[in-house]
Amino acid sequence: MADPRKPIMQPDESESVRLRKIAYDHLRECTEKGAQATGTTGASFVILGLAIWTDELAELDYRATAQMLNALTILYDPKAPPKKKEHAERKRRAAVAKLLAQVDLDMNSTEGSA
Repeated sequence: MADPRKPIMQPDESESVRLRKIAYDHLRECTEKGAQATGTTGASFVILGLAIWTDELAELDYRATAQMLNALTILYDPKAPPKKKEHAERKRRAAVAKLLAQVDLDMNSTEGSA
């Protein structure tokens, strides 16, 4: 597990591209291994992972999770107008900030009980 005491990163564009590549490479490897272990396609394994991920986020803050997912539906809708996508991006960022704050709270409360 990553060190919960590390600050939340706010990378610039080039650093974001670098980090996304690292994450993509790990997720691709995990998908290949997971699909093989479960006997499913990569897409099926990713969908299973998304369901698990959504459940985990909902345990942190169900409302922020719903707001983030709703915003993503707008952001990935090719027919959504640009203004609506801009608004959805603001909503997504706010929801992610709430989820990250909840992770911080949860990590701090578990540190004290260990």
